Amino acid sequence: MNGLVLTGGSSSRMGRPKCLLEYQGAPQYRRAAELLSPVCENVWLSCRDEQKNWFSGFDWVLDQPAYGEIGPMNGLLSAFDLQPDTPWFVLGCDYPLLTHSEIEQLISERNPQQIATVFASADNSGPEPLIGIYEPSAATLLQDAWQSGQDSLRRILDAHRAMKIVARHPEHLLSVDTPEAYQRIQKGM
Repeated sequence: MNGLVLTGGSSSRMGRPKCLLEYQGAPQYRRAAELLSPVCENVWLSCRDEQKNWFSGFDWVLDQPAYGEIGPMNGLLSAFDLQPDTPWFVLGCDYPLLTHSEIEQLISERNPQQIATVFASADNSGPEPLIGIYEPSAATLLQDAWQSGQDSLRRILDAHRAMKIVARHPEHLLSVDTPEAYQRIQKGM
């Protein structure tokens, strides 16, 4: 299984790159990669071409311009283009409270017969698409969805009945994507 840390977002709500924000003394992209390293054969950073120089010492998967501005789905499609027969453990760069416990829970409850194993969102509104294991069977479904104009990973996961598990610590699934949330997290650490 490969790891894919999603770092290529525009961070429009944060106003600066979320992947470079520091939590517990390390930039978030590095912390996310460190969470995946013990359980993944290789860990790649998904980014746009103009961002690749931010990440010395890491391999990256570049968002492919052909896919357009479709957010995290570009990173996942680009990863499957690179290695279509390998499962990808996808992790967004904006989950500072995530721990090894959540990573291990996803792996232990993984169902390789589904297109993906993901957490149910903290508010139980659907799947949390940016913390999950995407199986090789997802590659074709994602390509088909993209070609038909669908770029919502959440909708694709719902439509194809991805395995959704309940996190033992749902508070660890908090996505930090605004300056206010970042300040609250920094004060609480």
